[in-house]
Amino acid sequence: MAGILLTILRYLFLFLLYAFLFVVVRYMFRGLHKEHSFITVPDTFGEGGARETNILPGSRDKSVPKAGARLVVLASPNSRLGKGTSFYLGEKVTLGRGEHNDVVIPDPFSSHEHAVIYMHGHQYWVQDLGSLNGTYLNEVRLDRPTVLADGDCLRIGNVTFQFVRWAYEVESGQ
Repeated sequence: MAGILLTILRYLFLFLLYAFLFVVVRYMFRGLHKEHSFITVPDTFGEGGARETNILPGSRDKSVPKAGARLVVLASPNSRLGKGTSFYLGEKVTLGRGEHNDVVIPDPFSSHEHAVIYMHGHQYWVQDLGSLNGTYLNEVRLDRPTVLADGDCLRIGNVTFQFVRWAYEVESGQ
């Protein structure tokens, strides 16, 4: 009788061990392949707080103005993204290592879908999309959507951008 009980306990232990390993591996790889990222957009129309809207990575806004806010590369170890390169911002711009992004950052420390810059209420906002290495605004790691101001430095991996928005654009409400 004791031999049967010992055999059952051994099989139960093996089953629990394999179940534990399965949960650990699943947890490690969870979130690597996101189908959709939802961006929290601050509610500036009354009640305060925040609401979620569906802004999906990969959907590009082709109406990019040739004048207006832009990102200028300040530092990059990659020659493909040289110093002084400008990216004009439209309603929404995605940044990351993946080729489907509006601004492709060829840096091993950037995620495939790293960050997004979007316009909300005449202001540009930046939000990290859950990247492992983080997005830094003026060397402070972002943990929520944040308004960009003229001259702000945005760092993703080893690439540093400067947000440029001229004063006349802010005053005219563009």
